[in-house]
This record gives sequence, C-alpha cells and structure tokens, in this order.
Amino acid sequence: MLKLDSDTLTIEAFEKRMRLRRRMFAKSGVSLAALHAAQDLESVARHSVETCVSCNADETCGRWLDKTADGGKPPGFCPNHRLIEDLQKEERLRPEAR
Repeated sequence: MLKLDSDTLTIEAFEKRMRLRRRMFAKSGVSLAALHAAQDLESVARHSVETCVSCNADETCGRWLDKTADGGKPPGFCPNHRLIEDLQKEERLRPEAR
C-alpha cells in the first residue's frame, strides 16, 4: 500500500495501520505500561501513529509480524523501530518488569 495521505487516508486504511502498530509493539514485547511511562506520552504516542501512517511497508510489516517470534527486535524497515527499542530498554529497567 502507498503512504497514506489526505487523498488516500480512509478509516479502514487507518484502522489497518493501527492494528499493525499494536501488533508490532506487542510482538516486540512493549507493553502499554512502557508507552504510558514515557516522559511525554502524548508526543510519543502521536509520533508513533504518524510514522506508522506515513509508512509504505504495510504488506512487508504484516508478513514480518506473521512469521516472527515474540520478544525480538523490531525490523529496521519499521519507522518506529528506534522508539520500540528505547521502550524495550525502559521496560527492562522498570522494577516491576524484573
């Protein structure tokens, strides 16, 4: 699928991207608690949504999610991979995660 923009963004397309985003976070072992513990939750959440919507790798993403085991590093093609890696590190440092 092409990058979603004002001409191609539909509710269905947006919801599909958000399902992929949630799966990517879950597959990478990042809990909602880690996202909520972020210093600037609103900014972090907004950025992760915007980068996912602007990504054009949804088919590649879906295939990667289907074949990859849980708990690993996010793929380099994911525009949120650095954010997810940072959240993975933060999650490991949280006392309740130990």
